[in-house]
Amino acid sequence: MSALRATRARILERARVDGAFDLLFVPAVLLLMVLYLSIFNEYFLDPINIRNIFLQGAVLAFVAFGMTFVILAGELDLSVGAVVALTSVVAAHVMRDSGSVLLGFAAALGVGALVGAVNGLIVTVLQVPSFIATLGTMVTAQGIALASTDGTTIAPLPSGVGTLATSSFLGITLLIWLTVGVFLLLLAVQTQTRFGLRVFAIGGNREAARLAAVPVARVRFLVFVLSGTLAAVGGIALTARVQSGQPTAGGLLALTAIAAVVVGGTDVFGGKGSIVRTVWGVLLISVLTNGLDLIGVNDDLQQVIVGVVFVLAASTGFVRRQFGRRRSRRVAIEVERGRGDPSPAPVPEGVA
Repeated sequence: MSALRATRARILERARVDGAFDLLFVPAVLLLMVLYLSIFNEYFLDPINIRNIFLQGAVLAFVAFGMTFVILAGELDLSVGAVVALTSVVAAHVMRDSGSVLLGFAAALGVGALVGAVNGLIVTVLQVPSFIATLGTMVTAQGIALASTDGTTIAPLPSGVGTLATSSFLGITLLIWLTVGVFLLLLAVQTQTRFGLRVFAIGGNREAARLAAVPVARVRFLVFVLSGTLAAVGGIALTARVQSGQPTAGGLLALTAIAAVVVGGTDVFGGKGSIVRTVWGVLLISVLTNGLDLIGVNDDLQQVIVGVVFVLAASTGFVRRQFGRRRSRRVAIEVERGRGDPSPAPVPEGVA
C-alpha cells in the first residue's frame, strides 16, 4: 500500500508540474518579449507607450473575450471584426445626428447584440455551420458599414465621445478600467454561473450535454449574442479612441482574436480554456504589435509576422494535446507499476 501511495503522490506531483508548465508558458514568452524590447528599445518602457499598449489592446480584448465563449462552446465567429466597424459607424451616425454620446453607444450595443442574435439563429435554427454563418454576416455587416459612409470616416463627433479614452481615475484611463471590469464580470460568469458550466459542457461533448438535459441550442445562441455585444463594446472603444466612425476598421480583427484565444491556451475545438488565458494571449499580441511598430517594421512585413503568429497559435493547441497524451501514457505506466507487478511495465514506443 505504501508503494501505491508513493506512486499516486508522484503522479499528482507530475500533474502539478505539467499543469504549471502549461499555465505559465505564455506569460513566460511575454516576459521574455518585454525584456528584449526593454533592452533594445529605449521607448518601450515609456509611460506613454505602456498606456498606448493597453489602449490599443482594449479593442482586441473585448472581441477576444466574446470569442473565448464562442470557441469554448465549439464554434467560431468570423463576423466580430465587421461588427466592430459597423457599430463604430452606427454610434458615430447616431451621435452626430442626435448630439448624444450615450444614445450612440446604446445604439451600437443594440446593433452588436442583433448581429449576434442573427448569427445564433442561423447556427441553431437553420443548422448552418458557424464558420459559414458568421462569414456571411461578416460580409453583410462590412458592406453595410461601407455603403452607409461611402468608405469614409464619420467626423466630427460630440466632444464627450473621447472621454472614455482620455479621462482617467486613479491615474488609469477609463477605457482600461472598463476592460478590467468587463473581464471580472465575464470571469464570474464563466466560473460561477450555470451558463458558464454549460458552455464548457457543450464544447467538451455536445451530445453528452444534450443527454444531460443541457439546453444546447439556447446556450449556443447566447454565446453568439454575447460575442456580438462584446464586439460592439470594442466598436465603442475604437470610436472613443479615434473620436470618429471607422467603416474600414476590423480587418483581421476576428483572426487576431482567435489567435489571442488559442495562444492563451483555450482549445480551438472547445471545452477547455479560460478567459484568464485569453488575457495573456491579448497582451502577447499587443506587445508584439507595439514592438514591431517601435522597431520600425513596415506594415507589409508586419502582416507576414502576424500570419506566422496565426500558424503558431494553431500549433500550440496541437502541441498541448500531444503533451497531454504523453502525460496520460506516463500516468498509466505509473499506475500499472504501482499495482505491485514484479516486472516493470513496458514503455510504449515514443514515450520518454
